[in-house]
Amino acid sequence: MMDNRERELFKLMLNRFRTGNATGEEIVFLESWFDLHDTEEELITAENESAYEDMRARLKSRIDAEIAEAVLPTQLKRMPVWRWAAAAAIVAVIGIGAVFFLRQQQSTSQRSQARAYATGAPTLRLADGTVIALDSAAGGQIASQRGVVITKEKDGTLLYKTTSAEKSDPNQENVLSTPAGTKFKIVLPDNSTVWLNAASTLKYPAAFDAANRTVRLTGEAYFDIAADPARPFVVQAGQQSIQVLGTVFNVNAYPEDGLSKTTLLQGAVKVSHNGGSVVIQPGQQAICEGSTGNSIQTITADTEKETAWINNLFSFKNDNLPSVMRDVARWYNVQIRYSGHIPEERFFGEISRNSKLEDVLKILEINGITFEVKDNVITVTNKN
Repeated sequence: MMDNRERELFKLMLNRFRTGNATGEEIVFLESWFDLHDTEEELITAENESAYEDMRARLKSRIDAEIAEAVLPTQLKRMPVWRWAAAAAIVAVIGIGAVFFLRQQQSTSQRSQARAYATGAPTLRLADGTVIALDSAAGGQIASQRGVVITKEKDGTLLYKTTSAEKSDPNQENVLSTPAGTKFKIVLPDNSTVWLNAASTLKYPAAFDAANRTVRLTGEAYFDIAADPARPFVVQAGQQSIQVLGTVFNVNAYPEDGLSKTTLLQGAVKVSHNGGSVVIQPGQQAICEGSTGNSIQTITADTEKETAWINNLFSFKNDNLPSVMRDVARWYNVQIRYSGHIPEERFFGEISRNSKLEDVLKILEINGITFEVKDNVITVTNKN
């Protein structure tokens, strides 16, 4: 059963829908609430019965609708799981201390508003120190280095191509950096593809040498490695090293998280950490904690959760509030502070990373948490 606060919020949103003033987020929130609380007939009055029936009809018609997903790596495409809230936002599960997030379709203008807190642009630093702002760079060739041409494709992908005009130099280090609120795709000189998540940095040579292919990662990236048995591909991330030949995997190694995770989707990789090592298989995850010791934990991975960011989703499954807020901070370019006891709620589900920050926080507040945003700092307070 809803408490009085939740019931009043429900009625307020329903009235806004009836009068045509509900936002897109409020409409899909209502849809989700109808799904969970269909038997609470006391919420339906003579004034809102018409709106209720209209909403039910719209929900039923949405069940059979299909929404095309964005073009993504083949390994990550999956059919959406539809409930009545077919298009969307956030479902609050009353009374069990959890929040479910569902997917959300948004227009370009909504996405721009959602990014209002994010600043900066993805940048490429060349070996000579030149820095290129990639969002404003025109398409086509944007730079050339000894034996290498760098182009920006129509979809924004950064593409490296070696040329025969001049012998390439593997000592030319390039650095790709993403700010908060941005992810970026790059095709390396060996045709390996990397998706770089927000607040991350990838360092790599403009051309790999004949013996190996080594890159350095801070943050998170999804790798689809071109097979080349003669030249192992190595990712160095913090205190761990991941060695592969040709495979698909995700590495999460944000320093502030205190651990690094390598999740394998295809092939096989060897993860080394402070002298210890383990070989993981598809569907497994290697977890390296801290900078000391050689302990590596191997678990069965939730690959959809670990790679949800490629699909522009936050994904939470039994995550605590600090973990949720770290993801929010990296995407919206805000700092998180806690006032008093940190709430112990656990969070489940998904939400589009195109959502506005204030909408995300507004729904989280239903669980007895309040947020104050000032000068890009979010102060979290537990009201319970």
